[in-house]
Amino acid sequence: MGQVQQTSKRSLFTVLLVGGIIVLSFVSGSLWQRVKQLETSGGVTGGQNSASPLSIDNLKAYAKDLKLNTKDFNKCLDESSKKGTVEEQIKEGAEKGVTGTPGFFLNGHLIAGALPFEIFKDLIDYELATGLDLQVGYPEKIQGYFDQGYIKAEKIEVNTSGHAKGPENAKVVLVEYSDFECPYCVRAYPTVKQILETYPNDVKVVYRQFPLVSLHPNAQKAAEASECAGDQGKFWEYHDKLFEISS
Repeated sequence: MGQVQQTSKRSLFTVLLVGGIIVLSFVSGSLWQRVKQLETSGGVTGGQNSASPLSIDNLKAYAKDLKLNTKDFNKCLDESSKKGTVEEQIKEGAEKGVTGTPGFFLNGHLIAGALPFEIFKDLIDYELATGLDLQVGYPEKIQGYFDQGYIKAEKIEVNTSGHAKGPENAKVVLVEYSDFECPYCVRAYPTVKQILETYPNDVKVVYRQFPLVSLHPNAQKAAEASECAGDQGKFWEYHDKLFEISS
């Protein structure tokens, strides 16, 4: 009798073990399929989202729309010819204190975030009239911008070379570190245009690449694509296209 009970227990244990293995295999398979789906959709860091306006196919289509030499453009993009350029600018921005996008430097003063045009105007007007590196004696409104962290008092020397709009000898140089897939950068795009329209003789805008690759799976290739377009003299046309299709 005791032997029969032991045999029954072993049989029950075997059934439970096999059942557990089957369930575990099913769960593992489901998880694997889910990960693959996320990778395909861009939901996993480093995966391109083929449905995105910034997918590789779309980036190439925009080059065709802008009448670029698509053979040269596609080769530049497929071979990641501009990857080093983009990564160099990311490193440069990080070393200067940029932690998110958009990040601006107004004559060397760091401005973090997509601030309203009115705040940029106040700061530019004061810079043109007096200068923002006095450290003391600011009007209450300007002091408030410093106190709230909109702009840093410390003046940093930044790279002002590269893709630029505005007069070469502008009194104010606004260096923008940006990401084509960042919604806040999309929000800042019309603000920057308004700044250039308002100060055609006094402000120059310099664009620097800062794709947040850990958050935006298509941003790196979009940045590279804009640099590839720049090789054919159409950086700004391509830049505008990428921001306008995301607006």
